Amino acid sequence: MDTRYIIFSDLDGTLLDYSTYSFEAAIPALNLIREKNIPLILVSSKTREELESFQKKLKLTGLPFVVENGSAIFTLPGYFPNLADRETTDKYDSFLPGKTYEELKRILADIASKYEYKIKGFHNASREEIRRATSLKPHDLERALKRGYSIPIFFDDRSEEILIREAPAYGLRLLYGGRFMHLLGDLDKGTATRLIINGYQQRPDFDNIKTIGLGDSLNDFSMLASVDYPVLVRRHDGSYEGRETVKNLILSPYVGPEGWNYSILKLFGNGGFDE
Repeated sequence: MDTRYIIFSDLDGTLLDYSTYSFEAAIPALNLIREKNIPLILVSSKTREELESFQKKLKLTGLPFVVENGSAIFTLPGYFPNLADRETTDKYDSFLPGKTYEELKRILADIASKYEYKIKGFHNASREEIRRATSLKPHDLERALKRGYSIPIFFDDRSEEILIREAPAYGLRLLYGGRFMHLLGDLDKGTATRLIINGYQQRPDFDNIKTIGLGDSLNDFSMLASVDYPVLVRRHDGSYEGRETVKNLILSPYVGPEGWNYSILKLFGNGGFDE
């Protein structure tokens, strides 16, 4: 029986260059997986509108994608017909919707009031502050601000201390990305990855599945722990995220999209998979 591969990938700092958001260095590997008809599932902290844009750029339109660190999965209607608990619109089926952005804003206001401390995030920072932190162009910034299920929080020791203490009481998680902490419901990239794998396993055209995951930050490790071949890409400063590990972790020797490209080509090259 032929093996069907599925690739799950983070974007910023992994498939995309940390500073320029370019994926040019990964084009050879992207072409290879397109030729092999391998689904590439984007699993990102980005919003739905941001991922819709990158799906078009990467020629992935029609495939499932995961937004805001696992806060929701979006697929074409009927893509996973055997998965329950979906919300359906004309455009998408959605799964695992977390707490809404408005709910999170109210909770953050309560927490900030309790500690009399301003926790700065996308909910209360100026557009210019967010632009400086992300280097996003104006139209990309607008997409990033249209959040549905999570709030990026600026790194700050006191904010981190407060949210670590308070988030569990509200049924929330604090996850760590490359640029921000992220406050969201009790979900993560691993939860979404496992549900998508389950969806594919119930499709007759995906009988024998092997999965690959690529990421660079702490918030990627739940995804990496959920796949057969976890790949950790070097961060933009040349280091590896070292606060956590997973079994059989593969360390890519290069940074960002260069590391992504190298690892995919190596995995699908001679002797890359032990089958």
